[in-house]
Amino acid sequence: MTRLPHEFTVPLSTLLVTSRPLLGDDGSRAIRRRHERGELRRLGRGVYIEHDRWHALGDRRRHIALMQAAQARHRSQLVFTHDSAAAALGYPAYGFYGDTVHVGTESPRHPTPSLTWHNTTLDDDDIVECGPFLITSPERTLLDLGCSATFTRAVGMMDAAVRTRRDDDPSRFPPRLDLEPLRERAKALGKRPGSRRARMAMNFARDGADSLGESISRAQQFLLGFPEPTLQFAVHDDEGFVGDADQAWPKFQLLGEFDGHTKYTRAVDAKSRSIDEIVFAEKVREDRMRATGPRMARWLWNDAHDGRRLAQILEKAGLPRQSKPRTDWAGMEPR
Repeated sequence: MTRLPHEFTVPLSTLLVTSRPLLGDDGSRAIRRRHERGELRRLGRGVYIEHDRWHALGDRRRHIALMQAAQARHRSQLVFTHDSAAAALGYPAYGFYGDTVHVGTESPRHPTPSLTWHNTTLDDDDIVECGPFLITSPERTLLDLGCSATFTRAVGMMDAAVRTRRDDDPSRFPPRLDLEPLRERAKALGKRPGSRRARMAMNFARDGADSLGESISRAQQFLLGFPEPTLQFAVHDDEGFVGDADQAWPKFQLLGEFDGHTKYTRAVDAKSRSIDEIVFAEKVREDRMRATGPRMARWLWNDAHDGRRLAQILEKAGLPRQSKPRTDWAGMEPR
């Protein structure tokens, strides 16, 4: 069993556990009264978190709090899998990680509303230490989700795993993996349920999508029948390098840009500039890109999520598509 690098951290939440050996009857009653007054939120039998703190947490941290609660209710060490392992590792969820904690077990167990047991065999190499948790390794986690998640969701996580463009703070990103070994492991899945879907998502993963929104956009474009774009397409003008367009279709003289909130907030954090300064610089960059000749299509999160809206934007920009959306992925091969 291995431990993930020390620079990788799991954001934890403070929990209150009403275990009698720890708190005694008086402590347990006091916590129950706080719960009745609405000060505490119950995360499971005997485990609570402050209500205000819960509402201040994002989806990933909420799920990790539920993982802490699940572990607190069990004497033996649990091995978290699927969405729970992805939450601990920081792979983007595309939506939410959910209120159900996922745990691996070698003997069948009945699920509960808050806990799903996955009957599976895990080798030593499939389990890693991640903060206070035991979880499936990044490779095994992506394979499991490739078999069970939607295509767009799996692609978003796999793109994040193989991405090389990262800043100097490794704690901002999930562990990085090499794409080819992942694809080889996907080939070895055999006829496991969902294996064909996992292989298709692995084959579609690309190093170059800088955000979850860009990954979702590319997956939607594929399903809608549009040609696959070139990622991080370098644009130059007479003054030199302008920037990298998120996507490009050089054959059709079209650039594509996904405008996500993180594009601006990340730049603010990295360069200590205001949102106004970042927006103005982005406008100048766009004007210079447009002046080089290609048309430009821009879309937002809601457009990437809603395939119909994204299709309208791209078709209006002149990008051709197949007459019918893709439904047969059997012929897809790594590029």
